[in-house]
Amino acid sequence: MMREDGTRPNIFSYSAAIWACQKGGQWQQAFTLFQEMSMANIHPDVIAYSALISAFEKGGQWEHALILFQAMPRANIVPNVISYSAAISALEKAGQWQQALTLFEAMSTAQVQPNVISCNAVISACEKGGQWEHALTLFHAIRAINLAPDVISYNAAISACQKGGEWQQALTLFEMMLVMRIRPSVISYNAAISACEKGGQWQEALVFFHALSKAYVPPSIVSYSAAISACEKGSQVQQALTLFDEISEVKIRPNLISCSAAISACEKGGQWQQALLLFESITMQSIEPDVVSYNAVISACEKAGEWQQALALFKAMCDTRLHPRNVITYNAAISACEKGVQWELALTLFEAMLEANIERDVISYNAAISACEKGGQWTQALILFAMLRVADVAPNVISHNAAISACEKGGQWQHAISLFEAMIEDVDRDVISYSAAINACQRGGQWQQALLLMEEMTRATIDAGVICYCAAMNACGKASQLQLVLTLMEEISKQALVQILLGGSSHLITG
Repeated sequence: MMREDGTRPNIFSYSAAIWACQKGGQWQQAFTLFQEMSMANIHPDVIAYSALISAFEKGGQWEHALILFQAMPRANIVPNVISYSAAISALEKAGQWQQALTLFEAMSTAQVQPNVISCNAVISACEKGGQWEHALTLFHAIRAINLAPDVISYNAAISACQKGGEWQQALTLFEMMLVMRIRPSVISYNAAISACEKGGQWQEALVFFHALSKAYVPPSIVSYSAAISACEKGSQVQQALTLFDEISEVKIRPNLISCSAAISACEKGGQWQQALLLFESITMQSIEPDVVSYNAVISACEKAGEWQQALALFKAMCDTRLHPRNVITYNAAISACEKGVQWELALTLFEAMLEANIERDVISYNAAISACEKGGQWTQALILFAMLRVADVAPNVISHNAAISACEKGGQWQHAISLFEAMIEDVDRDVISYSAAINACQRGGQWQQALLLMEEMTRATIDAGVICYCAAMNACGKASQLQLVLTLMEEISKQALVQILLGGSSHLITG
């Protein structure tokens, strides 16, 4: 192959051309040039190999990059630090952290001194693979080989700790950056905010978010999304919504994560209408809702008792490509049916979980049992409670209480007491457990059993409350035990007086 000026390309011109293709993201063209070298009897050198490996890396062709790297010794070419760095980077981008680590460790065997690029690549590989301990060890090893970590090194290490839930370690690294006079980038701040969010430290997250403007670093949508998520997890609804509104003010386009976080904040704050408005705004901005955003808005409607709206959203989700839905989606829909006293529909959804290959959890069973309880279907509630055990799902206090309440409402006091007594094998009883059992005794005319339960509550230092006392008084009243009714009335009056006095004392202390 001859140029127009009559000269033939040589090793230098080919290498330069391959590097140019690599920088332009043209890995196929780089590969073609590399093949032409062999056809022209020009033997590629380490520069040409490194350039093509880098081209493969930038083009996301990690397997090609690794094959070429492994072919170097067979061609009597000794890989240099650039070859290693490019190959490790290719593996990092592909999420092949173990191979990246193996290749990095091979550098010392080959007596090739790593540079900060190869170190950063292997730290990033461990970060992507969720290996925060490896990432941190490698980060601290940088100084041991007389290299100075740069902002990319810190970012990768902070992100690794953030993903591993080690928020304190992440913040320590951020502080170290400042001590070493390395200016944090927006990626550094984002990783720190996300670390606080994962650690449930919403106040710290906001400190880092507001520090962005003080450092003259413009926040990105990732910054806002992480800060909103932190506020949402910390139940700081208004703060989350204020941040979300700020996104449009600074002319940043919201993304699905920021929208979903804001909807979740509304759900936690009981603002179902706001959640619905935000959800509808997603589609208006040409953002396709995902399972998380659907789950959040369905849950918001369910918690507000807007069961029809919740089920309409569930149906809309079924009509999309978002299959399969997950256990959270079904649980929210079943709970919505429970609140709307739609027990048959709740059971239909409960059964549909099996067809959708979604494993039911204790929340699924609880919602279905509660739906049957509210619908007066005590037999069905007991069947579900039995199924829960067969499915090897551990019942919690809510499961037991719902089943006892179902029996109580169905006038099945023996079943209710039997379930109450069996509770001790699984969980501690609470005031709702006792209340349901006493009510069951009252309905069944079992005044002596009701009083025994009241005494048991006292021994267990559980405050009986008005409902339990009223149920016990009704039980005694039905049996014409008027003296016992008066005694219980006296007890509840004393309890009410103590509550008033305690409230007054508290007021005096705080005042």
